Amino acid sequence: MMPQTESYDSFYSKMMIGTEYKFAWLPETCYLTGKRIWLKRAYRMTRIITGPGESIFEYRWHDKNAHIIWELKR
Repeated sequence: MMPQTESYDSFYSKMMIGTEYKFAWLPETCYLTGKRIWLKRAYRMTRIITGPGESIFEYRWHDKNAHIIWELKR
């Protein structure tokens, strides 16, 4: 799923609880570039969705270089 730069993305709103620089043991896809992230370090953003019932954790992975450029453009 590729992001749309012109539309609002609720993932990065108030409910995002953190960003971690982690090692990707399993294959993941960079949300910004669509590149495969595997056996290297990348940024993982975590969002929590709460409601009546179980909390849901949603994750998005960013390649290290793409994440730095994304942060500078924000």
